[in-house]
Amino acid sequence: MQSSAFREPSQPPSSAAIDHWSYVLLYSMGIGTLAVGALLLTVLMAVWFYGQFVWTFTHWDLADVRLAPFKSLAYVVIAGTFLAGTGAGFWIFSGAVWKNQRANTTPTRRTTR
Repeated sequence: MQSSAFREPSQPPSSAAIDHWSYVLLYSMGIGTLAVGALLLTVLMAVWFYGQFVWTFTHWDLADVRLAPFKSLAYVVIAGTFLAGTGAGFWIFSGAVWKNQRANTTPTRRTTR
């Protein structure tokens, strides 16, 4: 019979660094998703502004404008916004934004006469 003090581990302990970076990547992708949501909200506000003010006063309904040529550009803008938001989130959550900052030291005050 083996003593309970001497047991071989059945599984190796997981690396905390791998878990940490997977969470950082997941949170960063969440920031990218929020950036795309903010982009779509901005487009929605622009459409509202157009409908509320421009069309009301000018009756310019954009009937001659075709959006099909801009489809690939729209995909690039959405993907670029997601990648930029993910990159910004990774920069923040990885701690790189605070890496090169000096410690907050209180400046010495000079006494004036």
